[in-house]
Amino acid sequence: MRRIFVKPRELVVPGTLLAQGPFKNGRGTFKEGNRVYSTVVGLVEIRNDAIRVIPLEGPYIPEVGDNVIGKIVDVRFSNWSVDIGAPYEANLRVQDASEERIDVAKTDLKRIFDIGDIIYAKIKAYNEINQIDLTTRGMPFRGGPLRGGQIVEITPYKVPRLIGKGGSMINMIKKLTGTRIIVGQNGWVWVSGRKEELEKLAIEAILKVERESHTQGLTDRVREFLLSRLNGLKEQGVIEEIPQLNEENAKEGEET
Repeated sequence: MRRIFVKPRELVVPGTLLAQGPFKNGRGTFKEGNRVYSTVVGLVEIRNDAIRVIPLEGPYIPEVGDNVIGKIVDVRFSNWSVDIGAPYEANLRVQDASEERIDVAKTDLKRIFDIGDIIYAKIKAYNEINQIDLTTRGMPFRGGPLRGGQIVEITPYKVPRLIGKGGSMINMIKKLTGTRIIVGQNGWVWVSGRKEELEKLAIEAILKVERESHTQGLTDRVREFLLSRLNGLKEQGVIEEIPQLNEENAKEGEET
């Protein structure tokens, strides 16, 4: 018998019975017999025959295909250990770090990625023994480390709100501040600006989105906040002009 006991986006707690029947249990759930239960405090997501719970608290839980930002914490013989904000360190193997074949016996891996380097990678594999494998092949920046900038950490489940519908929120922040921003699905955000004041402003906007992510009309408030601060920077002579948003950037959108 197929039955769903909760609604999409419903807030649940550990132990909540979510569904019964031939469902696939995803992140934040466990299966007992033909019943699926929640393991975390979070929001229910139902897609076709799969049910998962997006956690509202706790560390990032990896999922294959996620794009993440990480920090190299150790360099070994043929791989790097990477902190991605998950309960366990991730692993980046030599063969997943470059499009070219690397002879580890003749190559100093620190010349590719060294301790402290910030990388943009994809979750390649994540198994039941908590082994997390990354790849930087085919990623932007030719898979190299992200240079300069700052890392901002937000709650992972608020990442869709920061990105916005069709990228509306994050593109607006980038456009108005003239910064480069990369958002990892693990809640780590890399921000790099040509001016320190603009980089700081972008970070303030990102943190504002995190604080007020549960409220309506957030896109308008973030835009007003940015324009107000930019006017101040123009009066101080820090910037000459305030970037103009086109109609698509300026439209209010409901963030996903």
